[in-house]
Amino acid sequence: MPKTFAGNLVTNGDFETGDFTGWTTGGNFMNTLVVSGPFYQYSGAYQGAYYAVLGPVGSEGTLSQTLDLAPGQYNIGFWLNGAGDMRSSMRVYLDGVLLYGVTDLNTLLIWGFNDFTVVIACCQPGPHTLEFAFEDDTGYMALDDVSVSPVTTPEPSSLLLLVSRPI
Repeated sequence: MPKTFAGNLVTNGDFETGDFTGWTTGGNFMNTLVVSGPFYQYSGAYQGAYYAVLGPVGSEGTLSQTLDLAPGQYNIGFWLNGAGDMRSSMRVYLDGVLLYGVTDLNTLLIWGFNDFTVVIACCQPGPHTLEFAFEDDTGYMALDDVSVSPVTTPEPSSLLLLVSRPI
């Protein structure tokens, strides 16, 4: 079942503006664009009409956003699709710390969900940078529905009800 997070702090994480509005682009941005329609003639966006196609050759391109995150826990999630191309890589960082890394991505043209829970400590006031670094020398990867959302915990009284409820 697909995961969605309430309170997404990422601007245009679904790329539904039809472009990279809200994102900072960097590095080799050749063959990197926002599109609608099929990905390798098999599927379109994970949700909605648009998604990012990532295909720089020879060196990495980057997409990043600066987020104002208060201390606490956050879910970071995204949908990724790839054709199993040799010499491809995707890495995801928060403030330069690697959260996810894959080479020669092979999802068999099926969207795969990746998510992480991170903790922003009280001594790490914002802003914080989320960055995707990618390269695909023989094809393309697709990215959709990027989200960063605060983790909400139930009130202590709700936890007590969950624990003490008879079966």
